[in-house]
Amino acid sequence: MFSKSRIALALAAIVLMPATQAVSADYNPPIYVDEAPDYQPVEVGSGWYLRGDIGYAFSHPYENSSNIPGFSSSRTLFDASVGMGYHFNDYLRADLNLGILPSNKFGDSVDTTCAGSTTTTTVDNTSGTITSQLTAPDTRPCNGSSNALNKAYSLMANGYVDLGTYVGITPYIGAGAGVVYDKYASAIGAKNCVPSTSSVVSNGNTITTQFNCDDPAGYDGQVSSKARYDFAYSLAAGLSYQVTKNVSVDLGYEYLSIPSAQYVAYDNGLFNVHKGVNFQTVKLGLRYDLW
Repeated sequence: MFSKSRIALALAAIVLMPATQAVSADYNPPIYVDEAPDYQPVEVGSGWYLRGDIGYAFSHPYENSSNIPGFSSSRTLFDASVGMGYHFNDYLRADLNLGILPSNKFGDSVDTTCAGSTTTTTVDNTSGTITSQLTAPDTRPCNGSSNALNKAYSLMANGYVDLGTYVGITPYIGAGAGVVYDKYASAIGAKNCVPSTSSVVSNGNTITTQFNCDDPAGYDGQVSSKARYDFAYSLAAGLSYQVTKNVSVDLGYEYLSIPSAQYVAYDNGLFNVHKGVNFQTVKLGLRYDLW
């Protein structure tokens, strides 16, 4: 009986051995995989901004002086610019701006004389024949005028240092350099000579007087103009306030100097060319960050 039991246990062990090996062979240890980092999108255009400014030149460039009747002048003391810039960090930024600068027009209107000749013709009314004809140099009153203009456009590269933010306000200082396209034009001594004809009847004759202009009608006068590109530099200071995440308002002062620029001015009847233009401007700007 004992022998039979031992034989049965041995047979059971032999039968179960392959199954145990199969279970052991099927076991796989757990695999640990590190989690991938969260996706961080790249902000295209981060640091770039657009800007627009308007300014008022309180220094009154292109000043004219005159005590002559008939002088008139108009000027635009406002300027404007648009541009694009980049924030290098929280303290340094730079931008490139294209602008239009203040301009002016002025001139005078005077009574003058136009040169010409007068032809006097006498016609017999009975026969219709010319009995006499005489031509002689002559002058007639006419309108005279002189006028001039100055205008300029700028392309400036500017750098700024933001001095920290206090209760939402960021003071800054800056400087810039660039090129200005400036132009002046003048027309001095323009005349408007108008031919005229008149006739009278006397003693059976018709006497016709005809004035012809030697000065051409619509004479533009002595015309002069010059356009050139000149170096310019600027100094700036101001305050900016961030209204929203992307929008900031800027209030500042700018000194813009164009040392070699030429412009024409009215000096008590004389149209003189001067050199060197400076603008002192209060500016109001708007910046939009492309975040």
